[in-house]
Amino acid sequence: MRKLTRREFLVLGGGVAATATLAACGAPATPAPKVAPTAAPAAKAPEPTKAPAPTAAPAAKAEPTKAPAPAAAKYKEAPMLAELVKAGKLPPVDQRLPPVPVVIKPLTQVGKYGGEWHSGMVGKGQGAWWQRHTGYENLLRFTPTWDGVMPNLAEKYEISPDSTEFTLTLRKGIKWSDGTPFNADDVMFWYQDVLKDQELTPKPGVPWVADGKMVELTKVDDNTVKFKFASPQGMFIVALASAAPPTGQPKAYLKQFHKKYNPDIEKLVKDRGYKSWVDLFQFVQINYQDANIPVLDAWKLTSAMGETPTKIVAERNPYYWKVDTEGNQLPYIDRHVTDYFSDAQPLVLKCMNGEVDYQAFYVNEPRNKAVFVDNQKKGNYRFMELTPTNVNEMVIQFNLNCTDKARAELYRNKDFRIGLSHAINRQEIMDVVHVGQGQPWQAAPRPESDMYHEKLAKQYTEYDVKKANEYLDKAGLTKKDDKGFRLGPDGKRVSFIMEIDLNRTTYVDALELIKPMWEKVGIEMQMKTMERTLWEERCRGRAMEFHATAHRFGGGVGTDVIEDARYFLPMSWSNGMWGKAWGLWYTNPKDELAVEPPEDTKKALEVYRQVLATADAKKQRELMMKVLDHSAEAFYVIGTVLEPSSYAIVSNRLKNVADSMPNSSKYPTPGPYNPSQFYIDKA
Repeated sequence: MRKLTRREFLVLGGGVAATATLAACGAPATPAPKVAPTAAPAAKAPEPTKAPAPTAAPAAKAEPTKAPAPAAAKYKEAPMLAELVKAGKLPPVDQRLPPVPVVIKPLTQVGKYGGEWHSGMVGKGQGAWWQRHTGYENLLRFTPTWDGVMPNLAEKYEISPDSTEFTLTLRKGIKWSDGTPFNADDVMFWYQDVLKDQELTPKPGVPWVADGKMVELTKVDDNTVKFKFASPQGMFIVALASAAPPTGQPKAYLKQFHKKYNPDIEKLVKDRGYKSWVDLFQFVQINYQDANIPVLDAWKLTSAMGETPTKIVAERNPYYWKVDTEGNQLPYIDRHVTDYFSDAQPLVLKCMNGEVDYQAFYVNEPRNKAVFVDNQKKGNYRFMELTPTNVNEMVIQFNLNCTDKARAELYRNKDFRIGLSHAINRQEIMDVVHVGQGQPWQAAPRPESDMYHEKLAKQYTEYDVKKANEYLDKAGLTKKDDKGFRLGPDGKRVSFIMEIDLNRTTYVDALELIKPMWEKVGIEMQMKTMERTLWEERCRGRAMEFHATAHRFGGGVGTDVIEDARYFLPMSWSNGMWGKAWGLWYTNPKDELAVEPPEDTKKALEVYRQVLATADAKKQRELMMKVLDHSAEAFYVIGTVLEPSSYAIVSNRLKNVADSMPNSSKYPTPGPYNPSQFYIDKA
């Protein structure tokens, strides 16, 4: 993967107005082209009828003037929509598109209409997966190559010289999937009636809250909004490319579920079977939970996720506001069909049999690669490279804020964490789990990052049982039971439960190897796997009881090192599971679960605030390197292996898919490559 410079990635700068138009796959967007009509040109109005020339015969009566032929459509549409227009069930395509649609340049060629995109999902609650594949339509978006930010629903933006005010101009004429207009009123509804409503959003977080103060959002006109912060926010434009909430709240639909607008809300709550209007609203506002909510995405669900027993289906949005370079309204593909699976193995078999068009999640484990290679010809698929962007393949996180005070005290002991890190044979993990790929690595920016920090990346990665025992002794764990396990201050065996999402099979495999390594130095780990939804509640939610967990992600390249610093310091309470209470304090010190961090951590958080405040790339890097210095000294989490390149399985019938994409939830793969321009070629 090419090394991204800070200056390339940031399209910020004091007072610079960005006015580029959205494009895909690196090509600049242009106004909608004048497209050759799909039917005969409109007939000219007939000349006035002249009186017939006199003859011996009686004069003939003039024929009535015929109505002119209907004007040819400027844009083209999918046959399934053309049938609805013909039946009078849908307005013509020119009336559904905005005056100036966004033009997407197809990756390789203009596509064909029709077909179904097949994929799979393990479990029925993977909303984030769904959003990444079909729902990446924010105010701004990342470029396909992830080297900048570009307009999307907002056609341009302006930044004040001090980086406190951000004015966004929305594209005119865009409609929700039900045909109602999208404009500044929808964005203001999100701000005034959702974000600022203390029942719906009791604890707003970043990027809407900075230095403890919520952003002020004002409506300039029907198509312009202005975000205003009390202090400089140099990373806000980048955050808008990641944050979807302002574009997911259709006011005309959602106000019926809001007590401010519906005087009969209690009756509706009762009829729907909810305990409160808040519960009802929080459910229906999420587009993969409520199939009735209008969307701005290329496809819209026909039934909510989990409602049907075997699959989830989405059909093309007739009001989608993007076209290709020949004026064909996108998306090309009629339906997106996702089958449910209870575990990954049946999905792997479907991929091998050529029954899946695009799949990375759940199947792209290193151990599956050889089997996929062997079946490639039979299954009629190809491999797409997913270039690594995360800090680590698996980051072990002890809960430093555990409600069990004795455990929290032990986990906060740096010598304890160093000892366990030295006890891990990372080479064995690479050989067995990652088929020889990767290198020993802590949770640190990647080698290609301009913020690479060697000490943070390499320290304590040496497999050395002697050093491991020395550090564990320094942690005060010198006594052992008759089985050789170390005893804590309470005289009980040092034993903890590692809670893991059962779908993360590489974690399970790696931890199965680590378990006897830690037993060798007297520490007992019990692994407990669980469904993703329960893991989210236990480890990423507001619960504080869990002992330890493991996850990946974190910013390894580009400005993501800054934006997603989850492992470097407690800046995110939900993603930084090792220090959630400290993360809550950073976000909102008044939160009932917030705990004030140690003094050195507080100082690092203050430096991090300065990083976020400045729009100067050089200054950002200088300050962020100080944060990484702190992280190296604190050693909050234990890394294992530098994430190697991964892969996705792509059917040979699915076209306009890049050969390589960045692999990141922040990016979010494959969203920036515009799946709306993927198409099915059955030839």
